[in-house]
Amino acid sequence: MNKNKVVVHLMGHDYTMVTDQSPEKVQRLARYVDRRMRELSILTHAGEGMLPVLTAMTLADELFTAQDEVNRLRRELVDKNQAVMQSEKE
Repeated sequence: MNKNKVVVHLMGHDYTMVTDQSPEKVQRLARYVDRRMRELSILTHAGEGMLPVLTAMTLADELFTAQDEVNRLRRELVDKNQAVMQSEKE
């Protein structure tokens, strides 16, 4: 797989990343992380050392919340599918 060298900008700093992801996707992710870091910086007044940790924990919470919702929707879909199958048998 091809490796791409992508420079991203986070909180005024440039970081060079080597990745197999498309540069567009990496830039999109970096913009999101930068926006969340800036929001958290304003809301919490976290220092430069604590801000990356706070951002990582916040993004992990967002990920887990989204995963929980996906799992809930999957269970709901299975339940509805089973109900439809049961009603067709009757």
